[in-house]
Amino acid sequence: MNPIVRTIFRSNVGAFLIFAVILCGANWLLAKGSIPAKPILFVAVLFAVYYNFVFKIAVYTLSGKRKKWIIAFCSLILLVLTTDPILGFLIYSFFPILGVYLDQNMLMENYMYDRIEFRRRWVSALTFIIFLVGLRLVFRLYKSKMREANESKQQTKRLEQEITNLNRLLKARNLNPHFMVNVSAIALHRERMRPNEENMKMLTMLIALMNYQLRMDNDQQTTHWQDEWEQVENLLEMACYKDQNFVYEWRDSNCLADLDTVIPHGLLLMPLENALKYGKNTAKWPLRMVFRKSGDRIHIRYTNYFDPLKRDQIQSTHQGFPLMEARLGGGAWPITMLRQEEGDCFWVDIEIICSTSTTYDDEERKVYDPHDRRSAGIDRSYRDNPKTASKCGRKN
Repeated sequence: MNPIVRTIFRSNVGAFLIFAVILCGANWLLAKGSIPAKPILFVAVLFAVYYNFVFKIAVYTLSGKRKKWIIAFCSLILLVLTTDPILGFLIYSFFPILGVYLDQNMLMENYMYDRIEFRRRWVSALTFIIFLVGLRLVFRLYKSKMREANESKQQTKRLEQEITNLNRLLKARNLNPHFMVNVSAIALHRERMRPNEENMKMLTMLIALMNYQLRMDNDQQTTHWQDEWEQVENLLEMACYKDQNFVYEWRDSNCLADLDTVIPHGLLLMPLENALKYGKNTAKWPLRMVFRKSGDRIHIRYTNYFDPLKRDQIQSTHQGFPLMEARLGGGAWPITMLRQEEGDCFWVDIEIICSTSTTYDDEERKVYDPHDRRSAGIDRSYRDNPKTASKCGRKN
């Protein structure tokens, strides 16, 4: 049997049985005289057919899809235009041929067809059907919400346990998880108060980032540029989620997101973590990131502004930059990293040689003034919802 036909058949049979029980119960409890079973069964069939028809119209209307909405509208027009003539034909012409009289007065010799009374009855019956459809939709929505809430709670518990374990491992590996702990606490709190897709997305993204961090150790471990770039984007998105005052500028002059190269694990993340932990990162003092390519060299600059007093109060292992510098030197990477500080400005310059060349051309290296807030430009522009995160990473 065709799946659509099978579904229609099953739904109508189920509705028929329910309406048959309801009508038989009403006949036994409320009717003054006993109504034969045959008319009750025929009425139950009509109720079942129209109930499923109205239910499908309601479901298609609430689907939010234009095609289904058009089908629902056409079906509603069809229902309004055909109910009166179809029911009139069935009740007063077809059913009597089968020996079924839904109106006992039809057996009288002087019976007169009352169209107004007939319409009043089928409108009342259709109103009752619409009421039942409404109850079913409310119950369906409530059941769906309860199922989603239970699934969300279970998933949140699993994620909470996984984040706890990952935080423990991060601390054991001397990786500072301050920012990630803050994000996880906020995401879990919001998920408990009001579950939504954004909270779950942040928790999933956070776990991915923490797992990525755990793969970074003191050896010469490498990663693909695209993978590290993705984690940079995730970290920035989490910073936006954490605090509404976070503002950053990102210029990618040469569309380097899909660069096919291998870099030390954490090369792009570590300076960003540092800036998130110590930087002001506000509209007046934004975090700035510049990525550009010149010949066979890639130039990267992170610039952030900080409060020296607050920075000195933040606990840190002070091992982020030394470990990365040792990794670059020990692996003989064609990469140089320079960190400088002047007043309340801190910046990190990274240069990567993509070819076999082992020399540097200082003439090609463009120097940016970190105190000129217009020097980096805003090719990528501010995020729609600029936010701040200032307690993650390693100390300058």
